[in-house]
Amino acid sequence: MSIDFYTIDYFPIIGSVFLFIFIWRNSDLDESVRKVFYTLIAVTDLELINFNLEYSIPSMHLDSIWMVTVTCIGYILRPVLLYLLILIVIRDVKGTRLRRLLLIPAVINTLFSLSGFFTDLAYSYDENNVFHRGPLGWFSHIVMIFYLLSIIFLSLKFRKKGHRFEQFVLFIITFILIFGSFMESILGNLVLLRLSIIASILFYYMFFQSQTYKDEMAEEKLEQAQKLETLSFQVVTALAGTVDAKDAYTNGHSMRVAQYSRDIADKLGCSEQFVKDIYFMGILHDIGKIGIPDSIINKKGKLTDEEYDIIKSHPVIGSEVLKKITEMPNLYCGARWHHEHYDGTGYPDGISGEDIPLEARIIAVADAYDAMSSKRSYRDPMKQADIRKELVRVRGSQLDPEIADVMINMIDNDKDYLMRER
Repeated sequence: MSIDFYTIDYFPIIGSVFLFIFIWRNSDLDESVRKVFYTLIAVTDLELINFNLEYSIPSMHLDSIWMVTVTCIGYILRPVLLYLLILIVIRDVKGTRLRRLLLIPAVINTLFSLSGFFTDLAYSYDENNVFHRGPLGWFSHIVMIFYLLSIIFLSLKFRKKGHRFEQFVLFIITFILIFGSFMESILGNLVLLRLSIIASILFYYMFFQSQTYKDEMAEEKLEQAQKLETLSFQVVTALAGTVDAKDAYTNGHSMRVAQYSRDIADKLGCSEQFVKDIYFMGILHDIGKIGIPDSIINKKGKLTDEEYDIIKSHPVIGSEVLKKITEMPNLYCGARWHHEHYDGTGYPDGISGEDIPLEARIIAVADAYDAMSSKRSYRDPMKQADIRKELVRVRGSQLDPEIADVMINMIDNDKDYLMRER
């Protein structure tokens, strides 16, 4: 067998198998990139099979229609390979308009390739299956050059400034592909373009496995997580502000309760994630009041039993709203049980002791402190000493004694009574 046989068949096959195994084994590769790589492997192997047919048919002395068929398929597949590589380059482009525009040359090239069945404008084969380029025979190579230049342009346009290494990799790949195309088109070499395609795919895949790429992806994911957390915080505070605005005397109440809750959880030695979660729970602990009529919330006189029952429904209303937020499945706990008493005399469920979730027991203490230290429609803020006495009185009955002691200690350290002015 000739060296060409091994070059044409074995090298690309080994490259494809190598690429498939490494993509399969590396689960940290971005899923969208992984899918395009798998498609690249499939199309590459299909083009390889087709090329072998094109290489072998002349020795079989078959009708020239077979050569036209395999040549047509080859012309169609090569731009598709480069188009798939471009999809990897612009992987962070969400819209479909650009992708559709980039498909247009491939579609036109397909029509051009199919013309070989009807005219000699593109290419033809004589009775000896010898290839002859027609007047428009360069069109397919122009399409290839278009895609190669597109890789360079899009790598510059859509890669961030920090992606210099990837831009360099793409320039090298483009050079390899241009060289392969040149060798096939100008010098008549039947091997180098196939090898350059396989080499380029392997080279680019190696970039995706590099520490540079992994660091960039980690940085992007962190940035996205921070943006999402900021957005979540803004939405949550806007909701809490809507609730607080229903009562002029409780403006800022939800944020203060969240801050007190976070401080208490931190002093209890809770985990960083717990502290973060309880802050959000504190902000939303009164969200159920959005379903309570303003006339009841802002009533200056004593509430009737019926009105008080309506007020007492806000924990249930709030928990039902927050249960729908599946990304934080325990978010509703603070809203539902922050009015439960340690001795079981609270509402809405009458649970007691440690059956009350820790988050709700913490928020209950923070809520009680803010209620006493804030101005209300029926009284001015209580004196700090009186708040301390009240917390001592209800520890163990209304409030968890351990958590109440944390708040009492915070009061003792707040000599100038500044904590309430947050």
